[in-house]
Amino acid sequence: MARTRDEHKFQQCRESLLAVGQELFINSSFNSVGLNDILRKAEIPKGSFYHYFDSKEDFGVQVVEFYSRQGREELATVLADEKLTPYQQLKKFFADNVERYTQLDYCQGCLMSNLSQELADVNERLRQTISELSQGMVDEIATCLDKTDASELNLGGLSSSEAAQVLMNSWQGAIMKMKLEKNRQPLDVFMKFFFPA
Repeated sequence: MARTRDEHKFQQCRESLLAVGQELFINSSFNSVGLNDILRKAEIPKGSFYHYFDSKEDFGVQVVEFYSRQGREELATVLADEKLTPYQQLKKFFADNVERYTQLDYCQGCLMSNLSQELADVNERLRQTISELSQGMVDEIATCLDKTDASELNLGGLSSSEAAQVLMNSWQGAIMKMKLEKNRQPLDVFMKFFFPA
C-alpha cells in the first residue's frame, strides 16, 4: 500500500529549500551555486531535491516566485494601511526597503534584478518569469498611482503605468548603484527626488 504524503511537511520542506535558494542566489549567483551547495545548506539528501523540483532551472523559477511573493505581500500590507494616503503608502514602502538594505550593509540588492542581469540573455524561462513578476509589481504600483497625483512624485505628465515604470526602473538602478558604492546615498537620492514631501 502506497504511503500518503504529509502535505504540510512537504510544503514546509519545499519552502525551506526555497528560502535556502533565495539566500544562496542573492549572496552569490544562480550559476555559481551548485545543487550540492543547496543540499548542504538545506541539510537534505540529494535524492530528496527531486521530490520538490524537476531541475535546478525549475528550482530557480520557484525561488524567484517565492521572492516576488514576499515583496508583493509587503507592498500589499503597506497599500492596505488606510491611515496613509497613496503617496504616503508608496513612500513608506520604499523607505522601509531603504532601511532593510541599510541593515544588510548595502549588500545583496534585489534578487530579480541580480538574476535578470545574469540570466536574461541565456535562460528564456527565467527571463520570462522575472519579466512577468516584475511587471506584476509595476502594475500594483500603477494602481496606487491611480489614486494620487503623479506630479507629487515628480512624475507629472505620465500615465500611472508609465510613472510606475519610471519609479521601479529608478529604484532598481538605485539598488545597483548602492551595491557598487556600498552606501545608501543612491537610495537617499531616489527618495529625495520621488518623495520630496
